[in-house]
This record gives sequence, structure tokens and C-alpha cells, in this order.
Amino acid sequence: MNRDWGVKLTSPFFLFLIAWLVVPFTIGSSLDLAFANESDALRVFNATALWLAWSIVLGACVVRRPWALTVIRLIAPSLFFATLLTHAIYGIDTTQLLIALSHAVLIALLALLPELGNHVVDGISYGDERRFLLRVPSAIIAGPLPLVWAITILSIFVGPSLAASQQPGIGVLLTVIGWPLAYLGFRSLHQLANRWIVFVPNGFVIHDYLATREPFLLRRQDIAFIGPAPSNTDVEADGLVDVSQLAFGPVLQATLKGEVEIVLRSKGVSEVLRANSVLFSPTRPGAVLLEAKLRKLVR
Repeated sequence: MNRDWGVKLTSPFFLFLIAWLVVPFTIGSSLDLAFANESDALRVFNATALWLAWSIVLGACVVRRPWALTVIRLIAPSLFFATLLTHAIYGIDTTQLLIALSHAVLIALLALLPELGNHVVDGISYGDERRFLLRVPSAIIAGPLPLVWAITILSIFVGPSLAASQQPGIGVLLTVIGWPLAYLGFRSLHQLANRWIVFVPNGFVIHDYLATREPFLLRRQDIAFIGPAPSNTDVEADGLVDVSQLAFGPVLQATLKGEVEIVLRSKGVSEVLRANSVLFSPTRPGAVLLEAKLRKLVR
């Protein structure tokens, strides 16, 4: 299994790891002081919740798995909103608030960078494999994604927080309802971390269960061209299959000498399409093209 930790000191993953290690001294310290005059139960709960979240994300950075990426991108951005909410209810010193919010913004931005995502999911690669994430479909990123993220975070923490705030009845009820809801939300978000291109010795596989019912391999000997798709590409053309799902950003096109069978995910009876050209949208198209060139898939 690939355990390559040879990341550059300026890589988003390394910067995120360093930024996360000092969270207890910035964001954690600010939140702790904000709860200084509250009940012991609430202070213990919030300290425990923060340390637990910090430990889980740190562990996710170590194991480097698709589920670890989901954990990182679920928890890391929530610190910004947790800090704002705590300030609105309990108050945080202005200087500490600015430091905590600046740190939280940095963490959120680093966690969402494609380079970090590619590095984390590549932790499951074997041997000569290399994984690159696919972009989130536009229909998801423009609506359901932030909503599901917010519901998942709130479902995890609101119930226990109310229970610790001397409202045990409501807190327990919301916990019983919220945690199963959070589980479903996590599963939905996790699908986005299981969509990738994986380079293998025989070519590369497009693995996207949101677009297709099963992964498909574009074989080395069949690949004639890989590059940016022309802006005037006719997506209705015979032999062309578009699995980019209208994702925002550049789209790549792989043209084949032969054909590949693709089973698109659609309602009703599945239709097997035979394609000699495929459109797909990785998070870092330039890195994908560079990898294809290094593997001599393109000239």
C-alpha cells in the first residue's frame, strides 16, 4: 500500500497539518475563555467536543483514506462557524476573536484545496497507482452540498450541547433524532470523496458512481489523445460520453482508438453505451495531464 509521506513543506496537506496542530492554542483557547463563567457541565462538554474533533481530524491526516477526507472537510470548516456562534452567544475578546477567525478561515481554505484532497485519497493507492479526485457536480455544489454539510454538523453537536446546558430533555431528544440524521448526512457527503481517476499500469480508470454504475478502464493501447476539451465540443455527438456532470471548471477529453463500454447511472433500465471519446472533470486537470505524460499515455 502506498504510504508515501514525501510531501513538500509548502504543500497544502503539510500546511493544513501544521495549522491543525496549533488549533488548541488559538481557537481552542478562545472558546475555552468564552465558557469560563458557564456551568461545569457545559465547559467540560465543549472542551471534550473540541479535543475529540481535533483528535479525529489529526488521526484522519495520519491514515489518509477517502473517509478521512470526508472527516477533514466536515469538521475543519465548522470551526469558523463555531467561533462566530460562540462569540454571538457568550462573547470573545476582540483580539482573540480576530486571531481565532483568521486561523479558522485558513484551516477551512486549506481543507478544501484539491491538492489536499488528492493527497489524502491517494493513501489507498497500491504500487504504481495514483489517484486524482473528480470535481463535484454543479447541481450538488450549488445547493444540496452546503445544506447537507450544515445539517450533519448541527445534528452531531446541538443535542449533546443542549443536554450539557441544563436542558437534558430536549438535548437527549435531539441527539436521538440527530445522530442517525448525521450518519445519513456523512454517507451522502462521503460519496464525493469516492469519485476519482486512478492511474494504473494499463491506463487509467474513471471511478464515479454518481455518473456511472461501475468504473471503467481506458486502456493504454486504446488512448489516442488526452487534453482539454474544445469549447465547441458537441456533447450529443455519436460515440462521445460526458461524465463531467456539468462540474464547474475545465473539462478533459480522452479520445480512443477503439471503444469502451460505459454504463451510465440513470433511472429505469441501464443502457450500455460504447464510447470512443469521454469527457471528465478532475479537480486538477493540469496534474492529471502531467501524470498521463509521465506515464507515456500521451505524447
